[in-house]
Amino acid sequence: MLSSQSGYLFLVVKKKQSHVNLSMLIKVTSVFFFSAVLPSHTCGNPGRLQNGLQQGTTFNVGDKVRYSCNAGYILEGHALLTCVSSSQNGASWDFPLPSCRADDACGGTLRGQSGIITSPHFPTEYNNNADCTWTILAEVGDTIALIFTSFQLEDAYDYLEVTGTEGSSLW
Repeated sequence: MLSSQSGYLFLVVKKKQSHVNLSMLIKVTSVFFFSAVLPSHTCGNPGRLQNGLQQGTTFNVGDKVRYSCNAGYILEGHALLTCVSSSQNGASWDFPLPSCRADDACGGTLRGQSGIITSPHFPTEYNNNADCTWTILAEVGDTIALIFTSFQLEDAYDYLEVTGTEGSSLW
């Protein structure tokens, strides 16, 4: 922010590769603010989904964008995003952009503050030789909690492996 106690501000603009100096004199008659970035009341387009649809074409504070997936795909993440005021950026979406995964896909990436991991075709059985790998992304310092609400493995054939932790942080 530029300010002046006298009510005048003198700026010099120099052009590269030229010997001519350009200058201007601005008289401030009232307090005003100028911003060269997006206004603080807009979030910008959150993005489009591959194999999905976006409903909502305005991106100001309070506006909502709803996402859904094409037939044969399942939405991962939050279907409804809301543009909210943010002290850091002025305005931002309350959740990250979701994604669409194939209904029979096995594995994927989970982002955001919550989500659901299922086997293919849940609650029906999944195919033999399925090798599902899920990556859970979180901010440094965040805690990831896995809560199993329904869990069934076939003895001697199926297993669950959780990796990527430090030492005895599994409980």
